[in-house]
Amino acid sequence: MALEPVANTPGLWRDPQWQAGMPGLYALLAGVSAYPHLEGGSAPAPDAFGLGQLGASANTAASLFDWLRADFRHEGLPLVWCQLLLSPTAEEKAGLDARGLVHYAPADHATLVKAIQRWTGQVPSAPAAARQSRTLFFFSGHGVQSNWRALLLPSDYLDPDPGAPQLQNCISTRELQDWMEQSPVAEHLALIDACRNEFSPLASRGATANTCFPLLQAGTQVPRTAASLAATSPGTQAYQVPGQPHTLFGQAVLNAVRGAGGGDAQLEFRELVTAVRNDVNALLRAASQGQLEQAVRPRVEGDDALVVTELLAGPVPPPPVPVPGGLPRVGAARPRPDALAEALRASAERFDPALAVHDAIAFELLVQDFGEIHRRMGHEYASHLWREGVRAFGLDDGQPLGGGLVLQAVERDDPSSQVQVDLELPARAGGVLLVFEGAQYVQRERLAVALPTDANGPVPIRLSLQFGPALPGEPPRLLKLQARLGPSAHNPHYQYVWQLLREAELGSPRKAAERIDPERLRAAAQDAPNGQVALTAGLLLQASTGHADQLQAFPRSLLQRVPALPDAAVLWAAALRHALAAGKKKPFGESAPQAACVAALASLQQRGLPYFADSLELAERLLRQALRGPLKNGQDAPLRAVQQAIAQLYEVAQPDGQFPVLAGLPRPAALPGQGALTVPEMRALLGRR
Repeated sequence: MALEPVANTPGLWRDPQWQAGMPGLYALLAGVSAYPHLEGGSAPAPDAFGLGQLGASANTAASLFDWLRADFRHEGLPLVWCQLLLSPTAEEKAGLDARGLVHYAPADHATLVKAIQRWTGQVPSAPAAARQSRTLFFFSGHGVQSNWRALLLPSDYLDPDPGAPQLQNCISTRELQDWMEQSPVAEHLALIDACRNEFSPLASRGATANTCFPLLQAGTQVPRTAASLAATSPGTQAYQVPGQPHTLFGQAVLNAVRGAGGGDAQLEFRELVTAVRNDVNALLRAASQGQLEQAVRPRVEGDDALVVTELLAGPVPPPPVPVPGGLPRVGAARPRPDALAEALRASAERFDPALAVHDAIAFELLVQDFGEIHRRMGHEYASHLWREGVRAFGLDDGQPLGGGLVLQAVERDDPSSQVQVDLELPARAGGVLLVFEGAQYVQRERLAVALPTDANGPVPIRLSLQFGPALPGEPPRLLKLQARLGPSAHNPHYQYVWQLLREAELGSPRKAAERIDPERLRAAAQDAPNGQVALTAGLLLQASTGHADQLQAFPRSLLQRVPALPDAAVLWAAALRHALAAGKKKPFGESAPQAACVAALASLQQRGLPYFADSLELAERLLRQALRGPLKNGQDAPLRAVQQAIAQLYEVAQPDGQFPVLAGLPRPAALPGQGALTVPEMRALLGRR
């Protein structure tokens, strides 16, 4: 039976047969176009920090609600409960009124917080009902990035009534993800249609949103899938086209779920990701003449093969008539694309092959020859940075590297707005801190990334650098830095992991994890000089895609061979935690596995914080679980110290790429001093002193 509005509760719709604890789909949809206190609003705040009005977010959420009510289908998963919160423009409201959609609540902070608490409180918690249920969260509106934290802004953001602006009156997508990963409901899906631009008023305070999601007790029943799809990547913008009824991301989602298909057609999450990525950029290219890109970003904890919807059976529709600026129709009737092949092709097209340089050169020789730098980097703003503003230090001792850093290849586009650099780190213990600095070259004055090393062999790293003016009229500077493990022509361990990680990032993380050959990991584990970082990356891929059971004792072997590697301690704790949750008494021969798990996490105080972003987030999750469980006297203090160290790092770090990037500015108010964070301060935040 279709949903019906619940009297006296604006925005709440339920199946008339609904009862508390009933299994099914529980949804919360919010769309915010009108922001009264931002620029162009009815009661603007004294300083709106450049944030203004939107034109299509409320109608996008309303259209997704219409589809859910009329056409959502999934065998054994009825839609039983939904909350709808909208803050439309006058034009959008007239359209909603015309189609009779008037039962919705406003999307202000207080209402949104109450709706989240009602939603999370009503989803089934009894094991049998939870296994038959799913949650759906959709938000379209303004979003910002406060260093590591992505935040969603309610309609009354920056309300001047209290006096000083309540900057933390927003919603944390990190809290949403944490709740999804801990809830016993079988499947969770979040669709986040918002920008992720850096928001310095919050970032400068090291601040995030006020808490509104419940903290759940760790249980033995965990979700099969906690998947999210964001309209863009950290630090970047999501676009709306004026005059269009839906956002680009929202239109692409609607196109995918509405597609006509065969008798048993299904749209799976990975197909949704591919369809949305392609459609968003198809419209964006048409609207911007190819100058803009929106990097839709998936995140999956568990199985990415969840069925988003079962598509209506019907004849394949005729090809649509091209409309300027319109999106092509997509759905199960289209040929299912190879997500990895499409993404690799699009990635390669960013660079001009005629400008690529593939002859290797030692870094210390490169910086002595500006002509050689310019041949590789192109425009002067990139070339001068590499001559004067790039330094490398031993992460363990803080001393400048004496040599061994090698540039293997450089690829770029013609204006050098996108530059890709393949490096080899020198063989050493203790890692490398790679620093890009200089107010004239780097937007945030200093960007640094901590990179792991092997003791007796080089580690390949691929850097992605984005240059451009921070504001109109300014000269181009380094705006964004990403670092990943790179390809290797001579080390089979790194080449193998490189291929897996590319598939995980651009295609399907689940498929990449399932293709891991334990024998290849064993070979890397036994190759002490040349495979330890590659092994770490492979194990992390398994752990981050819900395959912790496959870690076995590899993390212990890694920890024994590289005792200073913090990521190995996190992986060992994850393996023990999973084995304990599965009911094993002495996993891997450990007579006191709970104590060993706690000890591994506590050891991050001495080892330093993990290198990999996935490992850092895994450590944070394991710490929360450990601190909720029974602990012996004194065990909680070191765990809380590590938890606090991670929180401090999040205040200045960005999660893009495989390795966290630390920004020099803005300096968090909690850290003493002035100006950009120094290299010693960055080392201290990473736990190396």
